[in-house]
Amino acid sequence: MRSIASAAVLTGSILMSCGGSLSAASPTVACELVTQARVSAALGVTVGAGTPIARPGTCQWAGKGRIATLTITQPLAGKTPVEQFNAGKTSKRYGITMEPVSGVGDDAFYVSFATNTPTAAVGIVVRKGDSTFEVRVYGFPLEEGKTVGKSLAQDIAGKF
Repeated sequence: MRSIASAAVLTGSILMSCGGSLSAASPTVACELVTQARVSAALGVTVGAGTPIARPGTCQWAGKGRIATLTITQPLAGKTPVEQFNAGKTSKRYGITMEPVSGVGDDAFYVSFATNTPTAAVGIVVRKGDSTFEVRVYGFPLEEGKTVGKSLAQDIAGKF
């Protein structure tokens, strides 16, 4: 009986110590990080429920000509999310503009894509600790898209 009680206490201690680590881990289900109502308010149109794009770490909300996406960065080709973030921050590609932004996470930058239309696709890539994510918004003039994307990214960064 004493050994069962000791094992139970030991198991409970191990689970409690792991519990702190698990809760501190970065989120992995993108659609749970921001509500449909919050995305609707940010985009200025009613959007449908968020749906994963390709995996649980991605999500898309869409409504009347406006779209928002969220992608939580996963390790890729042997690079951590932070390594990918740092590489992206200094990347030079034709038609893509990178611009530092403050006030979101530990570090962030805008990514905008050249288009021949009055609306642009703009993303904000955010690093918070060892995690990174990108919010993209579509259907806005460039400067307005930056403001909308930053607002959503600030909310989401608080969940990491």
